[in-house]
Amino acid sequence: MNSIEFNKYWDLNYPESNPIGHELKGVYPNRWLRIHSLPESKRYAESKDEYQIILDRQNKLISELIGENTEIIIVSGQYEMELTDKISTELSKYGEFKKSRTIELHKIYPEEYEDDFFYDVYFRPDSWRINSQNRLLRNIADDELRAMFVCPKRNCIVAPYNGGMDIIVENQEKRDILKNKYKDWLSEREDGM
Repeated sequence: MNSIEFNKYWDLNYPESNPIGHELKGVYPNRWLRIHSLPESKRYAESKDEYQIILDRQNKLISELIGENTEIIIVSGQYEMELTDKISTELSKYGEFKKSRTIELHKIYPEEYEDDFFYDVYFRPDSWRINSQNRLLRNIADDELRAMFVCPKRNCIVAPYNGGMDIIVENQEKRDILKNKYKDWLSEREDGM
């Protein structure tokens, strides 16, 4: 998959949104579900056992949503103050990413971002295998990096963050099934956060 193919896929399937994980819940609220990675909505792991709970929960759910050996696209991004094609060394530790686009945040959200504030989107095709992305998931849990897993075959997105995972599925019915199945992993807050 090259950048033209990725951009075409994204724009066709998620036309209302940018490929920025934390924005998706606001754009697709009826398809969105948030899972917390630790009991009682604890945000950060403090022990080896808690890291294992995070990895077990996330691997189980991602494997159920995506399936073993299914094609995924790992998407990440970098906030920049100038136009650049330089990929951060942190991101390059996880494989060979390609740049798909630059989002001019200062033009889209002028009240939130100053002039010349950009978001570079990078992607890397892969296939999902249980426990194959544990290093990436753990670094996301520690808030060292942001990335999301996009699955074209299943029409879903899994966007882990430090505390859980935001999930976008194909429709509200599928979301409601997951909500019921994983009710013990959900927030007790009314807004699902």
